[in-house]
Amino acid sequence: MKTLFFICLAGLAVLASSQEKPQKYWIYFSAKENLPLSKSSLPSEITALTGVSERALQRRAKVGQQMVTSEDFPVSASNLTRFTGLGITIENTSRWFNAVTAYLTVSQLRQIKTLSFVRSIEPVATFTRKELPPVELPIKTFSKQAANKFSYGLSQAHMASINAIAVHNIGISGRGVLVGMLDTGFRWKIHEAMLNMKVVAEYDFIQKDNNTANEGTDALSQDSHGTSTMSLVGAYKIDQLVSPAFSANFILGKTEYVPSETNTEEDNWVAAIEWMESQGVDVVSSSLGYKDFDAGQKSYVYADMNGRTATTSKAATIAARKGVVVVNAMGNEGAGLNPPSLTTPADADSIISVGAVSGTGILAGFSSNGPTSDGRMKPDVMAHGIGTYAATPSTNKYSGSSQGTSLSTPLVAGVAAMILSAHPELTPIQVRDALRNSASNATKPNNDIGWGIIDAYKAVLSSGMAISTDPEISLTQDSNFSIGVFVVSKSTVKKDSVRLYYTTNDGVTFTPLTMTLSEIVDSSTNSGRYSAVMPKSAVTPRFYVRAVDATNISRRSPFAAPTELYDAKTGTTGTMSVNPVPSTYTLRQNYPNPFNPVTMISYDIPRTSSVTLTVYDLLGREVTTLVNEVKTFGRYSVPFNGTGLASGVYFYRLQTRQTDGRITDNFVETKRMMLVK
Repeated sequence: MKTLFFICLAGLAVLASSQEKPQKYWIYFSAKENLPLSKSSLPSEITALTGVSERALQRRAKVGQQMVTSEDFPVSASNLTRFTGLGITIENTSRWFNAVTAYLTVSQLRQIKTLSFVRSIEPVATFTRKELPPVELPIKTFSKQAANKFSYGLSQAHMASINAIAVHNIGISGRGVLVGMLDTGFRWKIHEAMLNMKVVAEYDFIQKDNNTANEGTDALSQDSHGTSTMSLVGAYKIDQLVSPAFSANFILGKTEYVPSETNTEEDNWVAAIEWMESQGVDVVSSSLGYKDFDAGQKSYVYADMNGRTATTSKAATIAARKGVVVVNAMGNEGAGLNPPSLTTPADADSIISVGAVSGTGILAGFSSNGPTSDGRMKPDVMAHGIGTYAATPSTNKYSGSSQGTSLSTPLVAGVAAMILSAHPELTPIQVRDALRNSASNATKPNNDIGWGIIDAYKAVLSSGMAISTDPEISLTQDSNFSIGVFVVSKSTVKKDSVRLYYTTNDGVTFTPLTMTLSEIVDSSTNSGRYSAVMPKSAVTPRFYVRAVDATNISRRSPFAAPTELYDAKTGTTGTMSVNPVPSTYTLRQNYPNPFNPVTMISYDIPRTSSVTLTVYDLLGREVTTLVNEVKTFGRYSVPFNGTGLASGVYFYRLQTRQTDGRITDNFVETKRMMLVK
C-alpha cells in the first residue's frame, strides 16, 4: 500500500509537471500604439516611426495601397512591459495581427486571460513537412550552345525546361529586384555558386541573430534545404549552376527548425514575412507547406484550406496586397487526391502556388492538387521538381537527386524576379497573370497542373517590350565605350526610336545617340541587339536607353531613368536601400572570374575603419590602389578594369584598421583573380 501511495504521488507529480510545461500561444491585443502620422507625413517620417522603408512605401504605392495603415503601427509597448513584469518572454511580435507569441504555463495562461487588454489567445500552430526520398536519375551532360551567353552545366536541363535561358540571352537576370527567402537556413557564404549572391540582410528567427547558416545546436542538416532552394533562385557558377535571378539582391529569413518533430512554427514565418515586407522585398520564395500538426494538436482539414484560416496564409495574403509577389510550394501530399491535398500557405489568395513536374513535363506523383475549399483553382503554375540540380551545403557540392515542390518553387520565384526586373511597374496579380497566361496549359487550366509549366521568355514579353537590364559594355581600341542592349517585343520595335542618352554632368544635360540593330532576334518585329559607341571623356558617362514599339508605348532602361542611370564602367545603377551591419570583415571573390576587362570586388566592413584595397601582379608589384579611405560599416563593391594589362593571374588585398589606429583590429586578406583576353 505504501509503495502504491508513493507511485500515486509520483504520478501526480508527473501530471502536474506536464500540465505546467510551457506551450506556445498567440496572444492578441485589443488596441495598438497610436502614431502621429497623417496623409501629409513624409516618407522619411513614416519610416522613422514605423520602420517601413521608403522602398516598401514605393512598392505599396504601385498597388494603390496607403503608405501606412494601422497594420503597420507597433504593438503597444505598455502591453509588452506588463508581460515582462509577469516574467513572460516574448518570442515574436506581429504588427499585422496586433499580437505576440510566448511560451506560457497553465498558470500563466489563466493569469493572462484576465487581462483587460488581451482580446483572445490561441495555440501557435506547429507543423510537419513531408520529406521525399532521393531519386536516382541518369546523368546527362550538356555543352554550351553557341547562342547562349552562359554555360549552365547540369542546370541547363531545368533552366531550359522553363525557357529562362532565353531571358538571360537578352540581358535580363533579376537586377534591381529584392528577393526574400523563407526556409531552414542558408550556407551561402561558403558555396562556390553562391559566394557572389548579393545578400543585403539576413535574420535567424529561431536563434534570434543575424546568421542564417548552421550554428550552435543546429543539426547538421539544418541549412541544407534552404541552401538548395536559395541556389535555384540566384546562384551563379559557370559550367555548374546558373539560376534565373543571379543579379537580384536577397534578404534571408531562417524560420524552420529541423531537429525536432516541430519542423516549423507559424509565428517565425509570419515574423519573417512582415520584416521582409517592411524592408521593401519584391518577391518572397517559400518552399514550406504545412497541413498536419504535431501529435496531440488539431490538424487542418480540407475545409480550412480557404486562405482565411491558417495564420501563415493570412499573412501571405496581406503581403501580396501590399505589393509583394509571394511564391509558395503546393506541398508533397500527393497528386489527384480527393479531397484535394494542397497545404498552407499555398491556399492563400493572390499568391503564386507552385506544383512540380518531371524533366519531361510529366506531373509528379507527389505534387499536391487543388482547388482550395472556397473554389479557387490551384496550383497556379508548374516547374521542374524531380532531380533538379541544386547546391548543397559545402564549398563546391551539388545534387540532382532531390525532388519536391520545394525545388520547383524557387525556379518560379527566380522567373518572377526576371519579370519584375524587366517590368518593375507590375503588381503581384499582373506577375501571376504573366506566368499563368504564357504557361503550357494556359487555355485549359485544371487543379492538377494549373496553368501549366512556366515559360520565362513568353512571360517577360507578355507585359510589353523588354530592354536589357544588364547592358553589355566594352572598350574600343581608342577607349570609347561600346554599349549593347537587347530590345525585344511581340509588337514591332521602331528601329529609329532606339536611342542611348548619356551624361557627363550628373544629368544636367544628355546627349542622344541612335543605336543600330546589330544582331537580330526576330526580324518580323525588329527585335534584337542594338548598339552604339559613346565617346571617351574625362568623366565616366552615365546613360539610359529608350525605345518605342508599334503601339507607341515608350520604355526606358533603367526603368526610373533619368533619375536612375547605368554607369559606363560597371553597368550598375547603385545599391539596394537595405544596408545591414556585417558581423565580420570579409573580402569576397571577384565577379566575374575569369574576367575581361572589368570585374567587381566586394568586401564587408562591420565598423568604421580605414580601408585599403590594392591590386598586385604575379611578381608582387603594385598595379593600382582601388580604395584608400575611411569607410563606415556596410557592404561595398568596387570595379577593377584590366584594360591595358596582360592576361594572367593578379592578386587583390584588403587591409583595414580602425580609425583610431589600433593594430589589434587589423584585417588583411588576399585573393586571386584571372584576367583572360
